[in-house]
Amino acid sequence: MPRYRGDPLSESRTHADGVIGHFIIGKEGKSDLVLSPDATHFIVLEAKISSPLSSGTRNAPYYDQAARNVACMTETLRLSNRSPAEMSDLAFYVLAPEERILAGAYDKEIDPRSIRAKVERRVSDYGGKRDAWYSDWFEPAIEHMEIGVISWEEILTRLGKEDKRASDSIYDYYALCLEFN
Repeated sequence: MPRYRGDPLSESRTHADGVIGHFIIGKEGKSDLVLSPDATHFIVLEAKISSPLSSGTRNAPYYDQAARNVACMTETLRLSNRSPAEMSDLAFYVLAPEERILAGAYDKEIDPRSIRAKVERRVSDYGGKRDAWYSDWFEPAIEHMEIGVISWEEILTRLGKEDKRASDSIYDYYALCLEFN
């Protein structure tokens, strides 16, 4: 968030495609998300069909969507005063078609080493003012966090096993998504 009006390092809020866990939305403002005081689950999902993860932001072209999501999750933990060690489920997943996953479309971006390097570079833009956040919050969070990709096909198969009646219509809808993005 901006430190002052016209802050050249600031960015707008991140908009997650999905969040699973123990949280409250709209406590402070209509678009905020705050973890519940006793939260143990915090999972953020980024949904893709044919597009890649966003490559950067206006003020940091190297700061891609995966790095930004993981950093924003870390900041949510900090603002909620929830240590990563207190979380039994802490994860960032990209949901994508199996074909794109097998082609390695997201491998580079979701590699924790890549995320670390991009967040560390972003922190360095602040000239030492965010170093404590990086060591005290980001490093423990990424160490505790599961980061990966899940295929839409896997999810649809699980849903179909749960509800055979919905299975055909869900697959039909997914086929249309693949066709029309």
